[in-house]
Amino acid sequence: MNKNTSENKNSQIKNNHDTPVHEIINYEKNRYMRKGYGFMVAIIIFISWFTIILNIFKLWWPKKIENEGKFYVLACFFTHEISYVIFNSIQFIIYKLEHPFFERYKINDKEWPWKKNSQEWNLLLKDSIKNVLANHFIFLPLILMPYYIQNNSLTRVEYETLPDYKEVLLHTIFFMLMEDTSFYWVHRFLHIDSIYPYIHKIHHKYVNTVSIASEYAHPIEYIFGNIVTTSLGALILGKKAHLLTYLMWMTFRIAETTDGHSGYDFSWSPFRLLPMSAGSEFHNYHHLAFKGNYGSFFTFWDVICNTVHSKYLDFVEKNKDTYKKCNEMEKLKEK
Repeated sequence: MNKNTSENKNSQIKNNHDTPVHEIINYEKNRYMRKGYGFMVAIIIFISWFTIILNIFKLWWPKKIENEGKFYVLACFFTHEISYVIFNSIQFIIYKLEHPFFERYKINDKEWPWKKNSQEWNLLLKDSIKNVLANHFIFLPLILMPYYIQNNSLTRVEYETLPDYKEVLLHTIFFMLMEDTSFYWVHRFLHIDSIYPYIHKIHHKYVNTVSIASEYAHPIEYIFGNIVTTSLGALILGKKAHLLTYLMWMTFRIAETTDGHSGYDFSWSPFRLLPMSAGSEFHNYHHLAFKGNYGSFFTFWDVICNTVHSKYLDFVEKNKDTYKKCNEMEKLKEK
């Protein structure tokens, strides 16, 4: 990458809009409105996660754990693998169906990579599978191995100290904030021109993202940009947090990043309920432009640090009027 190209890309991040925060806030309002019935479904999913799913996790929890370190490692590993397979399998079915119900949530009009060039897609898919398998079955176990050897858990694991929904909710919010903050700065660091070609460029082989790209990354990025950032909240809290909370958070995070790379912006997504939440639209612009939009769960670090890509702000402005007109038409229909 030459100097002029770098300067051009960096200049695109500089905000050409007079009131970017105001624009994004207005867009957020319209984003909630256009969810329609999907908003209620998202709320139901969110509430169910911290009530029904929490109780299911509790039913599964063993009343006696003799080797807490081994239990911790196996629980983390299998929760990660099962979650990744399930959420990507669901997304695979959606891709294959090409049903209008789902396709209306597609975030852009670009062709899916397997349609654009099937030969290139087959090569990228094979490379992605190899990369993901190496990350999951070599580097993830290496990170977990010390806990297994020392037979020690990062968090508490006892049945007697299982958390209630309040603790799970509060700790999940803390994990989310720690992940988003650390991810933003790690991600931005990996985009420094002198570093980008050696590590993060692998992830950007996906220009128009699909779900499998969520954990397609260089091993160094996978360790520091995925595992460490996701685990930072638990590393800080230690035994104050319960493993059940951490496993639920891990599942939540894998589902979120799969959703964020899916290429769809589903109205029922529970991950987009919070204000200033990032999503497929936000992250897809990062892959299309290679610069800016570095956040994971939220957009506030990008807004504070002025790294929201100008093209995304153009998209916000364009769609703000579109959503407003749609909402007005819906209100007229109701009358």
